Amino acid sequence: MSRARPRARLASALLGATLALPAAANPHRLDDAQSYTIPPNVQMQWMPLKPGQPFGQGMEAWLRVNVRIDTRQWAGRSGRVYMVLPSDQASRVEAVWTTQGRLLAGRLLSGERALVYAGPIPGPTLQDQLQVHLRANPDWTANSRRLDFHFELDVD
Repeated sequence: MSRARPRARLASALLGATLALPAAANPHRLDDAQSYTIPPNVQMQWMPLKPGQPFGQGMEAWLRVNVRIDTRQWAGRSGRVYMVLPSDQASRVEAVWTTQGRLLAGRLLSGERALVYAGPIPGPTLQDQLQVHLRANPDWTANSRRLDFHFELDVD
């Protein structure tokens, strides 16, 4: 009887460890070639100085993004769509956005992805308009830089 209890505890611990593991992600990059920004080229500006602050807190820009994601291959299936901002070697970038309601509002830093939709894929496209506030550290040095946002789908 003394052997049964340690085995039961071990089996219980293994089951608990298995349940705690995250589900395997199966990301599929989605085609968002029909999305566009307004204005098409955005220039980062220094954030306003605050009283008693010798240096600026960084750079910022505001833009609107008309998002159009091709989901026809996945229509009728259920999953989660993420907006992805790959790591930027030069400066850490933060994006904060609001939406018109089809996609979720959110925040993400370079090197991360953020959930923008979960549930059944309703049809051939997911569309929304995002109001985006970009912020970068004061080490932002490039006159022009492309931020390669994209969208990924994890199918349930």
